Amino acid sequence: MNIWIVNPFDQLPNETDVPLRYWSLCKTFAAQGHDVIWWSSDFSHLSKKKRQPCPPTDEFSVRLIETPPYHKNIGFARLRNHKAFGSGFYKDATAGLADGSLKAPNRIVISLPPLGVAEQAFKIRDAVKLQAQNPKCEVIVDIMDAWPEVLHQVLPKVLRHYLGPIVLAPLHRSAQLAYVGADKISGVGQSYLDLAKRYLNKTHSVSKYPCALTTKPLHLCYHGTDLSRFSCIKSPADPIESQTSTNEPLQAVYLGSMGSGYDLMPLIKVAALCKNKGRFPFQIHFAGDGIQIDALQAESQKQGLLSEHVVFHGQLDRDAVNKLLLASDLALITNRPSSWVACPYKAAEYAAAGLPTISCLGGELGQLIREYNAGSEYKEGDVESLHAALEKYSANKGLLEQQASNARDMAAARFDRVKTYQELAQFILG
Repeated sequence: MNIWIVNPFDQLPNETDVPLRYWSLCKTFAAQGHDVIWWSSDFSHLSKKKRQPCPPTDEFSVRLIETPPYHKNIGFARLRNHKAFGSGFYKDATAGLADGSLKAPNRIVISLPPLGVAEQAFKIRDAVKLQAQNPKCEVIVDIMDAWPEVLHQVLPKVLRHYLGPIVLAPLHRSAQLAYVGADKISGVGQSYLDLAKRYLNKTHSVSKYPCALTTKPLHLCYHGTDLSRFSCIKSPADPIESQTSTNEPLQAVYLGSMGSGYDLMPLIKVAALCKNKGRFPFQIHFAGDGIQIDALQAESQKQGLLSEHVVFHGQLDRDAVNKLLLASDLALITNRPSSWVACPYKAAEYAAAGLPTISCLGGELGQLIREYNAGSEYKEGDVESLHAALEKYSANKGLLEQQASNARDMAAARFDRVKTYQELAQFILG
């Protein structure tokens, strides 16, 4: 089959050595013998810079759409970027189909966000069918985030209830069209699929895309990870053994972005609290980058915590990330509950490394943690709540060891890409 993957956000193969969702999905399809094109943007969502062309790799190719830059993850500039990506995708795709440089797709997999791109894909699908180039062409909408729901958070809190439905009405209509027009819907969280169901329940039939909720195929596939990266799980004889059997501090790690959507300062404050009490049962490690890092480092310096109690590792490559996670005892997730995030990438990395997770996100991730007894939860912004969660493991090494095993079980059951991406590919091909 000819398969198009349309996502402008994930890092490309020439930008990272850690495959994310869409690189992994492209590799899965290519390994099955399909012809795969990944349509992305020439502007990097992560670095906020123009991208270099990505040569063909892993038996698939990457095509970049020219888009304008943006510097904030939520704002009008990003929406303009999304609009340009959608229109550029349609223009380049239709031109390629017309001159014969592109073969008609059998499947078009569209990530959501960005909004508006699915509508362009529907036009391509319908034209391909009408011209009998590929009468079985289908569009699959893959939900990565709850757009435009997350945009409500940027509105003044006292006005969200009144302004949100008015200001964001065009974006809600775009989301509705995406869900109703899709042949199938997949998502990185059950809460996202439930959101799609709510949109479908409101409409049942819209415009020229009639579709009853009961006939819309839905599929859950978490971001997941490569479990083989963490096959060297800690053991008593391992040279990177954790400190669970000694009086040394437990090692707690935060991995990933340090953007405004993360509640990170309480991690520094809890370290300061322990220092003031004269007892420091854990050391906190940060690996990653973002706009909060300067403030976090400044506060750590001010409190006299750097190096001994709080360690900043910066951006790490895959091997360094693996080493850090395998040398740690606990993992931290600080996404704000209002962010609408269902289950972030790092949750799978942590679980695969056998780390109990301490999270303030709640929601779907909280349900998984409770289901597998693979960590603890604390209240966002509450230093005492976070301190209590960390202290619990210092006082109960047996709990730490049991939850470490449970975390690995959760990773094998829910986050193993070898299994889950084959299932997602089968759902898409159908």
